[in-house]
Amino acid sequence: MSNQEDVFLERIRASVAAHKMVLPGDRVLAAVSGGADSVAMLYALRALDIPLEIAHFDHQTRGKESRADAAFVRALAGEWGLPFHLESRPVAREARQAGLSFEQHARAVRYDFLLRIALERGCAALATAHHADDVAETVLMRVLRGSGPSGLTGVPPVRMERGVRIIRPLIDCARADIEAWLRARGISWREDASNRDPRYLRNRIRHQLLPELVQSYNPRLRGALLRLAEAQRLENEVLDRLAEEALAACMRRPDAVAREVFRGLHEAVRRRCVLRIAWDRKVEIPFERVVDAAAFIAGAPTGRYFDLGGGVSLYSGRHAVEIIDAGPSPVKSGGVPLPVPGEAVAQGRRFRASLLKAPPAANLAAWCRPHRQVFDADAAGDRLEIRARRAGDRFRPLGMAGTRRLKDYFIDIGVPAPRRDAVPLLVAGGRIIWVVGFMPGADAAITPETKRFLKIEVESHAAEPETVD
Repeated sequence: MSNQEDVFLERIRASVAAHKMVLPGDRVLAAVSGGADSVAMLYALRALDIPLEIAHFDHQTRGKESRADAAFVRALAGEWGLPFHLESRPVAREARQAGLSFEQHARAVRYDFLLRIALERGCAALATAHHADDVAETVLMRVLRGSGPSGLTGVPPVRMERGVRIIRPLIDCARADIEAWLRARGISWREDASNRDPRYLRNRIRHQLLPELVQSYNPRLRGALLRLAEAQRLENEVLDRLAEEALAACMRRPDAVAREVFRGLHEAVRRRCVLRIAWDRKVEIPFERVVDAAAFIAGAPTGRYFDLGGGVSLYSGRHAVEIIDAGPSPVKSGGVPLPVPGEAVAQGRRFRASLLKAPPAANLAAWCRPHRQVFDADAAGDRLEIRARRAGDRFRPLGMAGTRRLKDYFIDIGVPAPRRDAVPLLVAGGRIIWVVGFMPGADAAITPETKRFLKIEVESHAAEPETVD
């Protein structure tokens, strides 16, 4: 082995160790396209005695050439006796039918396949062949697109997704060094003509813009972009920790941000909190919208909406900004019967009704909570149902004189309009006896004459044990 080869492998070994890419006992799934980068990664990982399996995704974009790529990678796996996994899909056609860009859809389905195989095979890590030039190109591309600071980190050496460690063993290697190493060892690889197609922005940056900038402006531009990415990555780690702590202090519920607390944060932390809100909901959000969303949370008038993107909206309530995810409406056209005793699932919650001969606690006022209440069983009767609000609903709040419009009650206690349809109502004989999570009604309240007690407990339906297929 030549000195050049020693240096190349030692650089990869150092990257793997420095970033804790592979831990003792790990099996690694290597994503191999057949191109120079992924083939070099495969040979290097094998030379480092890392347990491997190989996966290849065929995008079906180049007909016979695509099939030949898959056959090439399969032959490598067979030569070394390594498990081989293949998936083939007409990605371009799927992207057109879904109205997505080819690059966006291809990345999504490719990673879905790779992560699925890694999980099925018990591989702790998924290795992809991103290298230093990829980092420089990514940073430059994001600068051109107007990315915020978080986008300037380039390609991270390690990231977690679905419990799998995604690692980049070549992250400190340049493309020229990778190809030189392969040639020195006489290793062949596949050339993908689409990597030079100028229709793709990354290819124009790689083959046109970056070489022009290097030649005419800064011969060391690639190094400068890498240093920018490294510095930003380290600063991002600090800012992410600050934002995580700040967001935890701001959240009054998983979907409500306390405006006053948010307003007291530094602007940089505010923006990172917005990013975390978006990322947690799988929303890709441009920098300009991050800035606008931070300003909205801090100071939008009550009753205003803000489109965060990806079907997620913000609603400015009286004291908090509500995060509203698009999805199936929680509203039920009819009620769901609740047997007494018994249980029922409605409005995304599980309700349990129990009959007691004595109160569940000496101090009922202290025992009752937003998720549990007790009623006079005889006053409530045995015709209970859970439903959403309806136009004209009225109820008699406990401790208040007369009936009130449910809409007015919601306004008074500050329940924002988008949330009102999702509040379950417990109804007995047509009367609302509990606005679940808020106020019980007076029509089935406990009195000194109560002889039987009706206990109602509510929990999230998601709290029941999940089954694994």
